[in-house]
Amino acid sequence: MKLSRIASAVATAAIAPAVLLASTAFAAGASAAVTVAKPAAPTVPDTDPVNNGQQQGKPGEGPQAAKDRAAIQAILADPATGPGVREAADKALKGSAEDMRKFLDVEWAKQQLSDDRALVAQITEAGGPAVRKAGDAAMAVNTREALTEFLRNGQHVARFEDDKAELTRMLPGAGKAVTEAVNKLLSSGTREEVREFVQTGQHKARAEDDRVALQGMLKDAGPGLKEGITKLLEKNPTPAELRTFITTTQHTLRDDDNAVLISAMVKGAGPELKKAALAALKGTPADRIEFLKNGQHAARAKDKAADNKGAKDGDENTTKNGGKDSTTKSASDAGSENGTGTGTGTANKATAPGSSGPLASTGANAQLAVAAGAGAAALGAGSGLLYAGRRRRAATKG
Repeated sequence: MKLSRIASAVATAAIAPAVLLASTAFAAGASAAVTVAKPAAPTVPDTDPVNNGQQQGKPGEGPQAAKDRAAIQAILADPATGPGVREAADKALKGSAEDMRKFLDVEWAKQQLSDDRALVAQITEAGGPAVRKAGDAAMAVNTREALTEFLRNGQHVARFEDDKAELTRMLPGAGKAVTEAVNKLLSSGTREEVREFVQTGQHKARAEDDRVALQGMLKDAGPGLKEGITKLLEKNPTPAELRTFITTTQHTLRDDDNAVLISAMVKGAGPELKKAALAALKGTPADRIEFLKNGQHAARAKDKAADNKGAKDGDENTTKNGGKDSTTKSASDAGSENGTGTGTGTANKATAPGSSGPLASTGANAQLAVAAGAGAAALGAGSGLLYAGRRRRAATKG
């Protein structure tokens, strides 16, 4: 048999237990006491027929030493071999035949247990609640059998439980694509299918939902947000870019649009609206949203109420002062112009037609002023005739 075939057989027999513990990363193990289970001793043919029964190895090396060397080399060739085993194996190969035999009989099992503990600790730390619980239980038992069982089966069963819990957490607020995929997996998904969706599939489904969401935003978007969405979709974005825009960028652009809108309100605004708008501009994005949603309307209502009150007070003052002045003016003018102070004078020039006095006006008010002036003139003329008649009668009697 050729040497390559012998080495292959040696590797298969020697590292069968280690292959089942495959992993790509290791971490520091715990310091608790351990129970070491010795791995099955690797075996290889004692002789090589091609080389006339001479065992492969260093010159002058005996058959058993050559056999041990081949077994150790097979362990090192396994990519799943952990750092502790690898370091000890390298050291043994550089040593004597006794060093190699000691590695296979003692060190290999010890280092394998140490590597397994480190790997279980790393998986436990990075896992979800179920994985952490199972890993902690294996570490507490602290035997190679318990650790091996966790690495072979326990971690996968526990991770499936954690992955299904993660699927459930994706549902609230999810879009159509994510919702449909999650519900299908929860119903009939295998362990491998669920793991693939949690690791990669969810991002593809969410990208579909994000595109739909962006299209929906365009309808009511301000100019800045609309421009940002359009540019993003035109460049065929990745799922990560879509997610970033949905979770972060859109809020920044929306706040910029809100600030522009609020700034435009300040010009020509009433005092309350102006005050509230300036406060919103100095505040947070949430303050600006609240102002546009509710604050501006409350401020406008205050300004309107103040305007209405001012107009009402002005009307009342005008009516009150106008009535008082008219009464006083009519009595005093009548008294002064007829020379008697009785308010029954012969004329009121302030109310005469065509006068530029206080009652001069236009429209209905002018017509009222003319009528009032004519009435006052007639009253004054009548009083004069009555006074002249009384004097004539008194002279006749005298």
